[in-house]
Amino acid sequence: MIPFPRPLRTVAALAIAGLVSASLVPASTAGADVTTVSVNNFRTGWDQNESGLAPSDASAPDFGQLFATKLDGQIYAQPILAKGVLLAVTEQDKAYGLDPVTGAIKWTRDVGPEWAASNIGCGDLVPDIGITATPVVDQDTGTAYFTAKVDDGKNGDNPHWYMHAIDVTSGKERAGFPTTIKGSADNDDDIDFNPKTAMQRPGLLLLDGVVYAGFASHCDHGPYVGYVIGVNATTGKQTAMFATETGSSKAGAGIWQSGGGLVSDGKGQIIFATGNGVSPSPRAGNKPPGQLAESVVRVEVQANGTLKATDFFSPVNNSNLDTDDTDLGSGGPMAIPDGYGTKDHPHLLVEVGKDGRVFLLDRDDLGGSGQKAGKKDDVLQTGGPYKGVWGYPAFWGGDGGYVYMTTNRGPLSAFKIGVSGSGKPALSRTGTTSSNFGYTSGSPMVTSNGKNSGSALVWVVYSKGPAGDGGQLRAYDAVPNKGKMTLRYSAPIGTATKFSVPATNNGRVYVANRSGSVYGFGRPTTIALASTPTDFGMVAVKKTVTKQVTVTAKRTVKLTKIRTDAPFTAAKVKLPVTLKAGATLTVPVTYKPTSPVSESGAISFVTTTGTFAFDLHGAGTEDGLLSDPSTLDFGEVPVGGKVTLDASITNSGSTTTTINAATGPKGPFSTDSLPDAGTKLGAGNSVSVPISFEPTAAGKFSTTLVVKSSTGDVTVPITGTSIKGNAQLTITPGTLQFGSVQVGKSVTKNFDITNTGNLLLTLTKAAPPTAPFLVPDPVSEGQQIEPGDVIHQSVTFTPTKTGAFDGTYSITGNDGQGAHLISVHGTAVTKPVTHAITGLGKCVDVRKGKTKNGTAVQLYTCNQTDSQTWVQDGSTLKSLGKCLDVKGGSTKNKAKVQLWGCNGSAAQDWKVGDDSSLVNTKSGRCLDVPDGKAKNKVQLWIYNCNGSDAQRWSLDG
Repeated sequence: MIPFPRPLRTVAALAIAGLVSASLVPASTAGADVTTVSVNNFRTGWDQNESGLAPSDASAPDFGQLFATKLDGQIYAQPILAKGVLLAVTEQDKAYGLDPVTGAIKWTRDVGPEWAASNIGCGDLVPDIGITATPVVDQDTGTAYFTAKVDDGKNGDNPHWYMHAIDVTSGKERAGFPTTIKGSADNDDDIDFNPKTAMQRPGLLLLDGVVYAGFASHCDHGPYVGYVIGVNATTGKQTAMFATETGSSKAGAGIWQSGGGLVSDGKGQIIFATGNGVSPSPRAGNKPPGQLAESVVRVEVQANGTLKATDFFSPVNNSNLDTDDTDLGSGGPMAIPDGYGTKDHPHLLVEVGKDGRVFLLDRDDLGGSGQKAGKKDDVLQTGGPYKGVWGYPAFWGGDGGYVYMTTNRGPLSAFKIGVSGSGKPALSRTGTTSSNFGYTSGSPMVTSNGKNSGSALVWVVYSKGPAGDGGQLRAYDAVPNKGKMTLRYSAPIGTATKFSVPATNNGRVYVANRSGSVYGFGRPTTIALASTPTDFGMVAVKKTVTKQVTVTAKRTVKLTKIRTDAPFTAAKVKLPVTLKAGATLTVPVTYKPTSPVSESGAISFVTTTGTFAFDLHGAGTEDGLLSDPSTLDFGEVPVGGKVTLDASITNSGSTTTTINAATGPKGPFSTDSLPDAGTKLGAGNSVSVPISFEPTAAGKFSTTLVVKSSTGDVTVPITGTSIKGNAQLTITPGTLQFGSVQVGKSVTKNFDITNTGNLLLTLTKAAPPTAPFLVPDPVSEGQQIEPGDVIHQSVTFTPTKTGAFDGTYSITGNDGQGAHLISVHGTAVTKPVTHAITGLGKCVDVRKGKTKNGTAVQLYTCNQTDSQTWVQDGSTLKSLGKCLDVKGGSTKNKAKVQLWGCNGSAAQDWKVGDDSSLVNTKSGRCLDVPDGKAKNKVQLWIYNCNGSDAQRWSLDG
């Protein structure tokens, strides 16, 4: 683990608006183990020691899957590597030690029976819950710590949570462990830990000899409270239990962070983010209340080992976040290493949640709630909103510093770290991927060779949607090229786990999936040619620089061809040539940039045993200014809404330039951070200009941002459209009645999810029920629904044992209505249930007992004959081997009801209404006695449901 210690507060400033020198980033030690989620306690996800994972390595023909090892259980935790062992943990409560080169299993440990998700009815993680959070390893002792939910109580309502400590080299439990997590909160002894409703998702934190774990809930099923719980790493004694909600509020504010780890930026310091619950009212950050939902919270370890909140930030619209389930805590915080802030704000933190706003915070003063003039958010910057984030950022410390985020149903985005015209640190989105990422795609991580330009890649797990279909491991160039992030590598990994994150070590990439497989990717350990990346530095456009690229043969090899990517050109050398082991070949390569951008390429050596490529990098310069992005398009924003985007204005020349003037945009666009005249920008440096679009009326709007300098000017076109109205989530029906279904059979029913408003609707929560209700293709959180569009959501009842079953499908939109709860009910039987269907004192009867298709179904005096015996088989009603059917599949009033061969159509689908009606689901109309007259031989029809006696039916078994 690379600790990124919290440094001294005194730093040197550069001339560029107070930007701090980036030389203060701590260096990593070569070959550092992967002992915690996202590499270090800052949770940057930056592995600086991967010279063997250069872009040319990922692009090489021989880069690929090295092994795939199948384990028992789904794997949600990031793989960990320490002491020569690759540690993987599963939802079957098993831990495995693997060989990191071959994937062979060295040891296995089973810590108890896993707990069934059906015990609580939450479909987020099914079917079993065991070890979910990423473990942490003590490098000094080789001890791996992880939490496990175990079904070892008297029944499913009484599981236990344990903290385990094992020798990572053997899997043996350490003395004093496991520890049972239990007790009441240190800051409110009326709040008892509830192991049934508690869920432990965030990666563990090892800090000052104590292991800390964050807890939330399963699908918000209560009662629950967010906790940070500490266990002594040596003795196993529980040292702390901090509750995020105290006093009159005893529910909510869970810490889940999509698996992101608890952050620490110094001795005794812990930072985390919370979700739904009771949120803080406006107050200073250094006076945290007992209710800390929808917040970024700093807690400090006290002398007695307990935790105390010392600072917090909560958006002023926190109550709206709670109502719409756009919780801040879906995202984990990330601390930016020191050296990338300014003199006044050297210590930075990034937080982003479901609503897509990117908050840049000062770790020394998180901002409280409503502390800026006008009771606004007191933060360094609020960007977006972009698409929502279920995950956490990653960081790259080269090329001036970048932050990366995977958005839900949106692109992987790159944000350049800079400074605004007012001198505050700022993030500007300067690049995105060409393709979007589905819900449950993972958070990014970065590999590089130190801070060398052109050496960094961003690795991320792609998923098509909530089921994890189409899982891929992908790698992108870390620095965008003309606004786009270049895809270097992709490979299938089966069914992706929700929010999965890869781990890297010694030129290999490790990732696990929902089917229980651990994959290793990399290049073969023996290659024919070796070299190092070549950096040409800054070169003026249309000028040339030549450097020598030398390759060394690792074994005898014959070179037949040399290729380069433009704008790099290799000089001609005599080919073919055979190199013996240890021999070298030097090739002059020329770089001639045609535009003022950062460029990467490769020189490829074609041999008789394969092609080997090595990275080339350079940056073109040209006097003047550039804007990244070159235009700002806000898309559609509702009247009264607000979106903020940033333009990063860069000096593209090789000498310092002076800004002469900056003209801001006109309303409804605005900025409060234009660079002052006289501001000096060094070569390659930039200033960020935030532009807000806050329309008060509907219409299409355009304006420009103009920045003039001593070496050239730049004009940034700005456009946006405003629409008046609102989104409206409507779900019909609100209940699914499956009736009686035989064990081993299945019945499927549907409900509709509709946007009945006139603005785009985003689903912020979609939690399906658990077995025996199955949802093979669930709607995803983050799904956007255009006005008038409908999503047909299916639920299948597949019982495996007899009994009555109930469940809930919870769906929330960003329309301010809160959660919609769709109830699902079914009864499992060993054989079909037979009924007489009675109404108005008579029975539903097949006329004359005939089985011919089209035979009328009528009302008749009850006589207990077969023609009045109906079998309820799921949502169908059968008599004499055929089905109750609406003639011709009609949906009109007075459509006749008949007997017809069963065909699975909606015309034969019936449900029991709350008022004892029988509703045909295709038409939404009720089985009805014409004119309400209880006469024999009256053929039944369907009619508008009205609750009359003519539509009340009794099904007597």
